[in-house]
Amino acid sequence: MEELNLSRRSFLKSSAFSAGGLVVAFYIPMGVQKAFAATADKKDAKVYPPNAFIQISHDNIVTIVINKLEMGQGVNTSMAQLIAEELECDWKSIRSVSAPFGSVYNHTQMPMQMTGGSTALNSSWDQYRKLGAGMREMLKSAAAAKWAVPVSQLKAENGFIIHATKGQLAYGELAEAANKLSLPDNPTLKAPKDFKIIGKSVKRVDALEKSNGKAIFGLDVKIPGMLYVMIARPALNTSSLSSFDEKAARNVRGVVDVIKFGDKVAVLAKNTHAARVGRDALNAKFNAGKESKSSTVSMMNAFRAEADKKGLVADTRGNVDEAMKKATQTIKADYEFPFLAHAPMEPMNCTINYDGKTAEIWSGHQMPTLDMGAMALKLLLRPSNIKINTVYAGGSFGRRASKTADYVAEACDLAKIVKKPMKIVWSREDDMRGGSYRPMNFHRVAVGFDDKNQMLAWNHHIVGQSVIGGSPLALMMVKNGLEATVTEGVSETHYEFANFRCEQTRLATPMTTLWWRSVGHTHTAYAMETMMDVAAEKAGIDPLEFRRKFLKKSSRHIAVLDLLQKNTDWGKKKAPKGRAWGLAIHESFNTVVGQVAEVSLENGVPIVHKVWCAVDCGQVVNPEGAKTQVEGAIVYGLSAALSQHIEVKDGEIVQSNFHDYPVMRIQDMPEVSVDFVKTEMPPTGLGEPGLPPIAPAVANAIYRLNNLRLRKLPFTRELQA
Repeated sequence: MEELNLSRRSFLKSSAFSAGGLVVAFYIPMGVQKAFAATADKKDAKVYPPNAFIQISHDNIVTIVINKLEMGQGVNTSMAQLIAEELECDWKSIRSVSAPFGSVYNHTQMPMQMTGGSTALNSSWDQYRKLGAGMREMLKSAAAAKWAVPVSQLKAENGFIIHATKGQLAYGELAEAANKLSLPDNPTLKAPKDFKIIGKSVKRVDALEKSNGKAIFGLDVKIPGMLYVMIARPALNTSSLSSFDEKAARNVRGVVDVIKFGDKVAVLAKNTHAARVGRDALNAKFNAGKESKSSTVSMMNAFRAEADKKGLVADTRGNVDEAMKKATQTIKADYEFPFLAHAPMEPMNCTINYDGKTAEIWSGHQMPTLDMGAMALKLLLRPSNIKINTVYAGGSFGRRASKTADYVAEACDLAKIVKKPMKIVWSREDDMRGGSYRPMNFHRVAVGFDDKNQMLAWNHHIVGQSVIGGSPLALMMVKNGLEATVTEGVSETHYEFANFRCEQTRLATPMTTLWWRSVGHTHTAYAMETMMDVAAEKAGIDPLEFRRKFLKKSSRHIAVLDLLQKNTDWGKKKAPKGRAWGLAIHESFNTVVGQVAEVSLENGVPIVHKVWCAVDCGQVVNPEGAKTQVEGAIVYGLSAALSQHIEVKDGEIVQSNFHDYPVMRIQDMPEVSVDFVKTEMPPTGLGEPGLPPIAPAVANAIYRLNNLRLRKLPFTRELQA
């Protein structure tokens, strides 16, 4: 794939924001970014090492290009707050747009354009604030030249440069002159005590258009002459197409064409309904081959058998084997975690127009770099002949961050044959039965105790399928045979265990896997936090105090426990009659989250009434937005814990839609209280960390109600057994 390499002049000429006004490019080297920053044009490196752009138009509107995908998490707002804070502009003047494709918009911590890992604010914290501060100083310099006064006599405020005697000039009046100046190398940034916008719950920049229907999501895209496509696909990666009824599909009114490509069959029609009816009329049959008898039961049995063997050591402290010999009692537990679908509200889709020489695509691109690579390879085009348009996405939870750019690559395969504008639409059933899944995992944990019930050793073996396998990212994320996503949250745990070992075994299945909201932490937190409750009970110590004992050196964890204890009166107050409290704490994406769940059982079914949540995520940029992130993670985590799983029988996916893969409804939602630890530390992750603690917190509460330790998820597997 050819690297996009534009000079400052050529980029500005081709930029949508080059027609007047102020355009600023900015770049901050961070971490591994230094490794690829060296590849930039040295002559332009200081003047124009680009990553982010902003325009101030003559009518004072400030348009900010956001290099992260807006998929409901609010980055178009929170990232704009970083710039607006330092720029000293009127928040009402802010507009946000999605960045086009280009290495200039690469993530600051890795050499690719992407959104993921709960890194949006963390990776942009310095970058976007310095961008705003740099523009502020350029505007002041432009005003100083116009008035012939020292810059030191000027101040920026609410979209104006102000002088005590000269008056004020709006940013729009200064934009053209400021555009001719150099960006300052190290503009002064505000101290947190001086923040006016960061830390405030400002109005979302996309609220109006998402409310009045003007917002364009992938499914809303329409281009002239577009055909609508639905595709019959195999569910397992080992399956092959055995038969289909082309004539039946062509007889459906509105169907234009039926095309077989590989082991897939596409139905092209004048509208989505006709395409779907035609696709169903195909009655496509697939042969699962050697996996025709495959099932999740047989897969889990294979995982369980591997746990009896030695795995690769991911983390070790002390001497577990010697400590276990001294144990007078050992508590063992096996945990089973199912495959899970992402099930975002807006299923996968993309619109593509390929004429044999150029291509243009529209979708909610979470990893534009990988999507561009797939298009260039599939269509044999130079990236300069491909245009990627990123539009709003209705959720993702990891699904749109496809490591193989699967739905984009598929669209290209078909486009090579059709060479007409078309929209490929995945139905809910398509994505549920032919998408990518959170891997199945099996944990075997053994904790040894002495005759005084004190913990001596913790041995933990995780058997799971690779998330990163088959991806170009594997080179970055697999070291010495170990994949971080399998054991993250157990290996390198913050609990100060004297004797501890974590082993990892990766085992393949015919299922396609992909990161799912909070990745490995989705299962590691559950095993760790439910076993910590077992150990606390064995030691006869309160669960919160037991955790505090093993987290003495982690001030952030202690601060979260303190906040939870304060908000719940844990240790002084008890749950109402018929209910119980459960606690869990977990760090993921450099954010510590603790939760207490209040639960009851009605006819054996758990009802979650309230969740208290304490979070240390560094500086909170938009409190209301941050709370909704945590609340959404709790909904997502509860849905999975209570009832969701993907099941395979005889080589076929059983679940198909929300009727058998249920999401929590509003009437089931508990009251949620979210509080943040006050800190001036830069922001850490937030989109995902709210999820891992919720399932173990609920499970620990359920144990106090029925004395049952739940070790197979979802909970229905044991509660309804």
